[in-house]
Amino acid sequence: MKIKINVLEELDDIEVIIQAKEISSEVKNIERFISLYDVSFQVKKDQRNFTISPREVYYVDAVDHDVFIYTKDDVYETSYKLYQLEEMFSSLLLRVNKNTLVNIKKIDSFKSSLNGRMEAELKNKDKIVISRMYVSKLKEALKGEYR
Repeated sequence: MKIKINVLEELDDIEVIIQAKEISSEVKNIERFISLYDVSFQVKKDQRNFTISPREVYYVDAVDHDVFIYTKDDVYETSYKLYQLEEMFSSLLLRVNKNTLVNIKKIDSFKSSLNGRMEAELKNKDKIVISRMYVSKLKEALKGEYR
């Protein structure tokens, strides 16, 4: 993949052009990832509303009917369902067990655990259990960076 940056003084905003031989899954993933750059969504904490970027999210956890967003230092609540966040931010958030999505860019390390499970340590030192059903999807998403 080649990356070129052209500075054009007449532009009012950043324009990204993806050129490819065909529209592959890699091209679609690049498009989704770039589209997350300027996206934000509403969350709540202590009866106050905040706007955060999906890039700030370390992981998302569903407990009963509530969905919590964990960032580096805070925990927020959202009205979105887990599956909605998974669909909206599929290039960034990956389901790792029945109730949890993790930002794959925030994984620092992981190790094998019992019964084929894994445990991921995030950059904020939180630990997430990865169900054996999702281990192969995580490895695929990380493109074999961790073995």
